[in-house]
Amino acid sequence: GFENNTGVVVICATNFPESLDKALTRPGRLDRQIVVPIPDLKGRMEILEMYAAKLVLDDKVNLKTLARRTAGMTGADLANILNIAAVRSSAENLRCIPTKYLEEAFDRVVVGLERRNPMSEQEKKLTAYHEGGHTLVSIGNSGADPVHKATIMPRGNALGVTWSIPEREKYSERLFELQARLRVLMGGKAAEELIFGPENVTAGCTSDLRQATGLARRMVMNFGMSAQQQSGLLSLDVDEYAVLSDQAKHEIDEKTQSLLTDAYSHAAEYLRSHEEQLHRLAQALIEFETLSAEEIKLAVEGRATSITELRQREEENTKRELANCGATTKAPPAPRARPRDKKAPVAAPQAPAAEPAEE
Repeated sequence: GFENNTGVVVICATNFPESLDKALTRPGRLDRQIVVPIPDLKGRMEILEMYAAKLVLDDKVNLKTLARRTAGMTGADLANILNIAAVRSSAENLRCIPTKYLEEAFDRVVVGLERRNPMSEQEKKLTAYHEGGHTLVSIGNSGADPVHKATIMPRGNALGVTWSIPEREKYSERLFELQARLRVLMGGKAAEELIFGPENVTAGCTSDLRQATGLARRMVMNFGMSAQQQSGLLSLDVDEYAVLSDQAKHEIDEKTQSLLTDAYSHAAEYLRSHEEQLHRLAQALIEFETLSAEEIKLAVEGRATSITELRQREEENTKRELANCGATTKAPPAPRARPRDKKAPVAAPQAPAAEPAEE
């Protein structure tokens, strides 16, 4: 910091600039910041093309569709999707990567690896209604992102997952969109209470409540939003909240609780008025375990039998796609002779014992 050095450029990278010491970022030191945002649709397409240039993809693979579906992902996430699909294809000796393996890799990156289902029939039923509640409330709220899939198969640390994909690039969210997210998060608990009663609500809603509470608190403390007419026009972080007066903390907590209570009431009311659709969706989840967006629509409309026909057609398309990629033939390894222990003597073959002659 005391000598003029030429030809030396120091570059640092962080995804949490708020944690840097102010002595590092003051003028004359690391005082220039270059923000590298999450890639948009064009950027994701170029990243996918760059990584895919080293791979052999099936002719039916559409990278543009994958780029649209991966809104909000980083370059590392996109590379991971292609790598997982490539490893799976290589393990099965395929000459190219089919679309099916890319879709499975996408689901794995978003919600984790699918595990074996250890649940009993009663637990499957509870999980099916829980995920059905999330899905149905999402369908009934215009501000919610479209549901991509719903499953009662364990993925990651969750016993069941319902995940959505935004239709377009989002750089900001409006109040009604955030309220829709809160209602979707409350849909699982509301469905359990509606079908099984308050005394049978499970602990599976812990993650939902944690996410909903965090979102509601950010809405009040950072975004100046509230379910009440009078919103608090302030922005506070955790340290600033700690030094507030008890009355100010109480007001923030009341507004946060008001958002959560309002979201739960809307979710419960919607499910109560669409209980028949909830039963149809839960039964389809119990039968098929995982439903895509198209299959969810068929289940809600009461056309569960069409799901079997749809899956048969998809299975035929997958077989043709895998046949197109074709497994490469490898010569079987030559049999290896088992080495004998030199110390152990080899017994000579014994003659068969003579049978006693009949008299």
